[in-house]
Amino acid sequence: MNRSRQSAPITADPSDLGFVDRQIALRQIVDDLRKLRGGAPDDFGRSPALDRLLCVISASVIPIAKADDVDWEIILMELLDLRATITRLAIGVAETSH
Repeated sequence: MNRSRQSAPITADPSDLGFVDRQIALRQIVDDLRKLRGGAPDDFGRSPALDRLLCVISASVIPIAKADDVDWEIILMELLDLRATITRLAIGVAETSH
């Protein structure tokens, strides 16, 4: 599966981020995911699997930030895709509730 950078709201090459910036980016994405899941459907947004994933990512910020550039970019793109999916779900719920 080809991951396009066009789907990510990052203008610079993600592999150019330094260690500290990578940690900040990871923490921001996890924070965004936690905020967004409140608006997502219960069967997705509040799933135990998502809760566990966010806990694992939070506990692994340093090792993830130390990943080589290729692995870092793959992890980042997957997290951004997850955030986009939850955002779409949250928007869909908001639109149907009106």
